[in-house]
This record gives sequence, C-alpha cells and structure tokens, in this order.
Amino acid sequence: MNILITGGSSGLGKAVTELLVANGHFVHFTYLPTPEYCQVVEEMKATLKNVAAYPLNFCVREEVDAFCTKIESMDLDVLINSAYVGAPQTTYFHKIPVGDFQVAFERNLLPTIAITQAALNVFKEKKFGKIINVISEAVLGLPPMGYAIYAANKAYLMELSNVWNKEYTRYNITSNCILPAYMQTSFAEVDPRIKVQMEQNHPLHKLLTVQEVAEVVKFLVDASQQVNGIKLPINAGQIVI
Repeated sequence: MNILITGGSSGLGKAVTELLVANGHFVHFTYLPTPEYCQVVEEMKATLKNVAAYPLNFCVREEVDAFCTKIESMDLDVLINSAYVGAPQTTYFHKIPVGDFQVAFERNLLPTIAITQAALNVFKEKKFGKIINVISEAVLGLPPMGYAIYAANKAYLMELSNVWNKEYTRYNITSNCILPAYMQTSFAEVDPRIKVQMEQNHPLHKLLTVQEVAEVVKFLVDASQQVNGIKLPINAGQIVI
C-alpha cells in the first residue's frame, strides 16, 4: 500500500516508516528540514528502498498548502497523523500565555486538518482509505503536570477522528487512534533518574518502546476495514477505557 506518515524521520515516525517499508509498503514521509534531520533522511533513503521524503515545516502555511497539492499524485491508501510541533510539557496552565494555545493549534491542528482533507479526497475517489492518528495516553484520566496544550491538541484530534468515522465510513474509509504511554525519545526526554523511577513503577518494569508502538500501527495498516473507530491505549493496562 501507499502510505503517508507525517514526521517520519525521528522517534515513533521513523520506527513506523522502517517497519512498514520492511513489510513491503511504499512510505511517503515528511520531515522538518533541519541539518540534523536532513542527514537522517539521507541515511534512510540510502538504506530503505520504498520511501519518498518531503521537507515540510508545519509552521509555514504556504509549505503545508504546497504539500497538500502533492498528495493526489501519491495514490494514498493510508494516512498516519504523527507529527507534533513543540514540546509536550510546558508549565502550569495558569502560567501559559493565552497566545501559546493559539500558536500550538495553528502549528499542529491546522496542518493536520489540511493534510487529512487532501488525503480524504483521494480516499473518497478510491472508495478506500485508512486514517491512523497518534494521540497520547495523556488524554486518558488526568494528564501529567504541564501537558495542558499537548493534551488539549491531542484530544481535539481524537474528536476529529470521531467526525471522520461518522462522515466517511460509507466511503469505506476508517479512522482509528492509538494512545501510547510515555516513550523516551528526543521528543519527550526526561532526566535519567526520573526514567529509572518510572521503570521501577511500571508493571512490566520497562517503558514502552517506539518499536512496540510501531507494531500496533502496522496492525491497523493491515487490519480489515471492520476495525474502525477504535481508541487503543498502549500502556500495559495501567489505564483502560
């Protein structure tokens, strides 16, 4: 299948890209064109056969609009909304400038909405498509301190997934969400001492890895269209819904 994943050059996105390519899929992925990520992408292109990489800054609306025009030519079967701009943790809610909520929405939700709309136009024409949204365990129960913006944006995306279920199932299009627990990546690093404490308190005594979450994404890519509208926590049963 032809798959598009946003943010495919690091962390979970990179693990998903590598796993799906290894299983015979063609993966288009976006990346932030910094020197660090450009080098990573060149290494990925040298080792992975079925990939196409697209530099894209979610913070630049013109770049997002230009990228959306390219989606029709990708003949997509699957869209994986994974990219997130900014850190997940900031500070207490009452200390966050109101404008920061708007900026985070504009940098994350609006690009994701635009890209999903472009993909849906392709899916509707094909009468087939899958949308997989990377949410977060932070939307379950009480989010960690400082996660106000991140949890709110992820909850907004999860509610959009419900809308897509309602409006597009009749076109044979699915929309599912995964809600992974904390994974230590460059996106959400914690102090090593805190990491040790988190591992000790974990029921399995080990934190979730990006490879484990990538396997769940692969399951949803390969699943029947009957698998639709699910919100799947990946957290060793610490929070269930």
